[in-house]
Amino acid sequence: MFRFGNLNISEKEVFYESEHTVGLVNLKPISFGRRHVLVVPKRMTLRYSDLLEKEIIDLTLSARRISKAISQLYPETKEGLVWLFQDGIDAGQTVPHVHLHLIPKRFIDWCRDSQDRENRSILEMENEAKLLRDLLNKVQ
Repeated sequence: MFRFGNLNISEKEVFYESEHTVGLVNLKPISFGRRHVLVVPKRMTLRYSDLLEKEIIDLTLSARRISKAISQLYPETKEGLVWLFQDGIDAGQTVPHVHLHLIPKRFIDWCRDSQDRENRSILEMENEAKLLRDLLNKVQ
């Protein structure tokens, strides 16, 4: 179990883990085909500026590795990947734990508000996490 802000995240939804970072699938993705993951520091902190240097380095290197896996898993989005931090409540952060959104995009995609998006099923998130875990074993 991983604590993400006020949420408990199942191990089955976590597809990546390093010393200071985890990668997890997103309950309410904003990208087409429900393909949107989160890269999260293990230590809970509200703001990016509160992260330690070693956490920032690990988060960034982890995100780079995960982005390579996403491009392999969803080749139709290999030309577009949004790296998004919503740093604080006023910036739109809805979970009180700093995190990076990796959002595969195509030119025709558009964003919708969170309340307009349906929750994914646990099984759908677990299956995507398994695919990403398998790919990350091959990506450096």
